[in-house]
Amino acid sequence: MDRWLCAALLGYALSFSFSKPLAIEQWLVAATLVALIAWQFQSIRRYATFIGCVLCGIGWGSGNAYLHQSAQILPANFGKTLSVEVAITGITQVRDKFWRVEGDVVQLNGAALPAKLFRNPSIRLNWYEPPADAVSPPQAGTVWRFQARLKHPQGIRNDGSFLYHRYLVSRGIHALGSIRSGHYVHGEPSYRQRLFNQLNTYREQFQQFGILLALTLGDRQALSPEQWLTYQRTGLAHLIAISGLHLSLVAGGILLFSRRFSARLGRSRSRRERHNSWVAGTVLALLAACAYAWLAGFATATLRAFAMFSVVMLHKYYALHTPPSRVLLRAAAVVVVVEPMALLQPGFWLSVGAVATILLMHWRWPVIRGRWHAIRALWRLEVVLTLALWPLTALWFGGLPVLAPLTNMVMVPIIAMWVLPLSLLALLVFSLQQDTVAVWLFRLAEWPLNLTEPTLEAIARSPWQWLPDHLTGSMSWLAVLLIAWLLPWRNRWKVVASTVFIAGLLITRQLQALDTAVNFYVLDVDQGSAIVVAQGNRALLIDTGADWELGGNMAERAILPFLRHHQLVPDLAFVSHTDNDHKGGATAIRAIFPHVRWYGSGQGTPCAAGQSGIWGKVRWSALHPREVTENVNNDDSCVLLLEVNGTRILIPGDISKRAERQLLAHAADVRADILVLAHHGSNSSSEDYFLRAVQPYIAVASRGRNNAYGMVAEPVRKRLRDMGVKLVDTAVGGQVNIALSKSGWQVIQPWAATHRAWFDADN
Repeated sequence: MDRWLCAALLGYALSFSFSKPLAIEQWLVAATLVALIAWQFQSIRRYATFIGCVLCGIGWGSGNAYLHQSAQILPANFGKTLSVEVAITGITQVRDKFWRVEGDVVQLNGAALPAKLFRNPSIRLNWYEPPADAVSPPQAGTVWRFQARLKHPQGIRNDGSFLYHRYLVSRGIHALGSIRSGHYVHGEPSYRQRLFNQLNTYREQFQQFGILLALTLGDRQALSPEQWLTYQRTGLAHLIAISGLHLSLVAGGILLFSRRFSARLGRSRSRRERHNSWVAGTVLALLAACAYAWLAGFATATLRAFAMFSVVMLHKYYALHTPPSRVLLRAAAVVVVVEPMALLQPGFWLSVGAVATILLMHWRWPVIRGRWHAIRALWRLEVVLTLALWPLTALWFGGLPVLAPLTNMVMVPIIAMWVLPLSLLALLVFSLQQDTVAVWLFRLAEWPLNLTEPTLEAIARSPWQWLPDHLTGSMSWLAVLLIAWLLPWRNRWKVVASTVFIAGLLITRQLQALDTAVNFYVLDVDQGSAIVVAQGNRALLIDTGADWELGGNMAERAILPFLRHHQLVPDLAFVSHTDNDHKGGATAIRAIFPHVRWYGSGQGTPCAAGQSGIWGKVRWSALHPREVTENVNNDDSCVLLLEVNGTRILIPGDISKRAERQLLAHAADVRADILVLAHHGSNSSSEDYFLRAVQPYIAVASRGRNNAYGMVAEPVRKRLRDMGVKLVDTAVGGQVNIALSKSGWQVIQPWAATHRAWFDADN
């Protein structure tokens, strides 16, 4: 059976590589052909069965992809303020100046949505500056009616950035939006919501309230960014997200209690045989794990952990003597049944990778015996897990905490044996309305966390213990090295593999340093501007995106991850003017790269016409403004012209028609092969006469798809079409790459739908 299960999982994985979900007609034709061939030729029935299982897996993956896409809200509803009735499904995330609400859409503009096969579209809404007189935010289990402006479920798409749109697909969220107003309709808060409300009244009494809340109810909104960064940089983030470890601890406690209780219940052998502690304990452990997962709201990670744990417990319950590797295979199959979008979740790969590593250790490595064997075994486990998961950790978190084995060795027993049991006991006492005792238990639970917090913060702040991914080479090289050391090869082959890895890494870096090719990147930073010009391992920056008070810093979300991904170090930086969507990330970049020389917008040397310079193969010159200013206003934007291998690129900032006329009146040479549209494609710029003077082959629009200004303006699009200029848009396809060489230039969008699978398509 397991071989057919492998075939089905292979087909399921293949469905995530398709540019669009397989249509039902295509699937039926393929299945019919396989069935006919198997019926006609008996000798190949085994292969036909394998292909049939692959088709079943493809059908499951494509079918769920189709269901997700069919539940999308029609694009005609985006960009408008509509009446939306929402059944709140999760605990509202309360921030300083906004609330984040999630739920299922019940009605849209007063009309019920068409019936779906399984559920209504899910939606995530932000309520900025909610009413001060509100008694409480929307409660899980209730229904609210909002006046909300809906937008596409899309995030920024750049090399190295967190792919928010994939996260939304994996969570089944079909639309985003911002709330203008709202009111309660009907319904009562869920039991989980009531527990949260009860706990929240004691928020100020606990120093570690965020961790206690995360361990008990699976809600991490009370964790401060500094606290989360501390646990991430010390390799302990998995301890404050309910996972298989936590469910296993709860179930293990139930099994131990059942065994001890049964031993006391049955003093004689006959009574012990009548009271089989294993059977009863297994059922109770499953129920306890399910209750714990329910407390966490059956969040994605929790549901995945419960599914895997259930498979293991059922094998134990029925005494199935199955190799652990096959149990893991079946557990993974159950996970993709209950969570069809599991492959898009980093947690799925981390969970499977961790379990597979543990199985490999027990399969090939001898059991540690002798003095301190338990501590030595735990140390070996933590070291091997850290190394085995290194590529995935570096890929998703941008680096590796060097001291993760040590911090885990200390903190895992503390949280597993002290913090978690006492926290769950306190929550149980809370549910019995014994608040005084529960508060005392919570204080007892957080006591070791208070003691260890200063040490963890000091470790997290130490730059030497965080190994950035750009220092470790490519993930493929790193994965090969780790596999070489984990597999049961002879030591001499491991040494050979390590030597090849190190030599390859050194050669690759040397070639990269010698490479003088120039690449021009327009990053997707939503409604803003950020450009990186790369040459070897050096970079030139133009604009730094926005720093929205409630929406994050684009330097931290896009520019810095991009630089780390490509292992680039900036030398020069220009900020066209002081608008937030161009200047916002400058402070964050300056903090990481203090040696960068800045031009424009009060960041360094003011930008003015006549300035020029050479940076490698790039010749840059400033064409505007004519007078020295602080580049404050749109029409004072620093207009740059780059010349690379005979290719000219014009970057006009946010200048309007008035400044365009000034440029032409002073006979500025604005001819360019590539034009970055002024003011993100606003109709206040890019008039006919200016475009005719530039004569570009392509125009690049740096803007957000969900922007409220209607950019790129339709008149600008028409002018470009009439001139035969192709428009390349970061909002439709993400990051824009332009390779510049002596033979010409080439434009691609690596994250565009034509190059990616269906879940990366423009929604």
